[in-house]
Amino acid sequence: MNDTDGFDRAPFVAMSPQSVLRVRSPADLVEAVPYLIGVRPTDSVVLLGILPGERSRVGPVLRHDLPPPADFEPAARHFARLLVRTGARGVAVAMYPDGAEATAPVTEGTAPEDGSAAAVERLRPLHAAIAHACGTHAIEVREAVCVTAERWWSYGCTDARCCPTEGTPLRTERSSTVAATAVWAGLPEPVSLADLVRRFRPPEYAMRELMLRAYESVRAEPEGFAARRTLTALAGHRTRFRAGDTTIEPAEAARLVLGLGDSRVRDEVMGWHGEQPGDADDPALLALWTALARRAFAPASAPPLTLAAWAAWTIGDGVLARVAVTRALRADAGYTMARLLHSAINSPLSAAEVRRRIFRDAVTNRAP
Repeated sequence: MNDTDGFDRAPFVAMSPQSVLRVRSPADLVEAVPYLIGVRPTDSVVLLGILPGERSRVGPVLRHDLPPPADFEPAARHFARLLVRTGARGVAVAMYPDGAEATAPVTEGTAPEDGSAAAVERLRPLHAAIAHACGTHAIEVREAVCVTAERWWSYGCTDARCCPTEGTPLRTERSSTVAATAVWAGLPEPVSLADLVRRFRPPEYAMRELMLRAYESVRAEPEGFAARRTLTALAGHRTRFRAGDTTIEPAEAARLVLGLGDSRVRDEVMGWHGEQPGDADDPALLALWTALARRAFAPASAPPLTLAAWAAWTIGDGVLARVAVTRALRADAGYTMARLLHSAINSPLSAAEVRRRIFRDAVTNRAP
């Protein structure tokens, strides 16, 4: 297959109320993925489920962190089950190894340097596992690509005329059909997934040492993060963050993070968010939960990360919400609220509907 002939079957069609985004080639697929998921992915596998029918419409678009090699087969089976659940009969796969793996330059007509070649080959068994798992459910893998070092490689095409061994450069022009259609449809410019993940990075360097000492000290005084005291302190920080003062001392941050480990405290502050997206306090609360998450270590970081996900979803930033809740589950895979929120964010329910169900009898958006 090549860029002009398109796929052997009908092109993939990503639908929006305003437009149809046609994906006719591997190059179109590579260009469309960031618009469809809202981020420029890294360390990710993205699966575009293709629904049955002549138009080959794209249905579910799934992004998952790349699994370690030992988990390729169980991860592939998990992906296939998710696709079956959504009714997909085909899939296109795009894999994005960590950019640090492949930074060596590549010149036209030459083989990729070791970094790029290793990254592409390292993920070839994952492609094979996905193809096998999907095949057991009669789901056809229409295309599979690996994107790294500003180039892409196809796992399914061996024709060097369209898929050279040194890879194909990514399109950068904003005037391409895919980019122009996405912009016309109102899809936002994709942001960097790596940048979003960095927003929740735990303490590093000197701050790490300060925070470790702060947690050790605060844990020796359990009354320092008792529920009522935590809520009162959080209410004060809520007011200060709203006014633009976002400073938190290490000991205070430790008290607040440990205090959020009490589910009563967490549930109370979840109710502070507004009834409608964009209420005045929501950005301040998102900033507060993010600041605490950046001063926390797993597993204690799970509650502030979950609250950051809740805040981001409340203000309509689903991409940031997914990043935050995924980080929460990495911090504590058994954290129930993170698991529930992860399911809610990936369901057809809106944040407003979920909060109505959770806080039906609560007086919301009131500080203690």
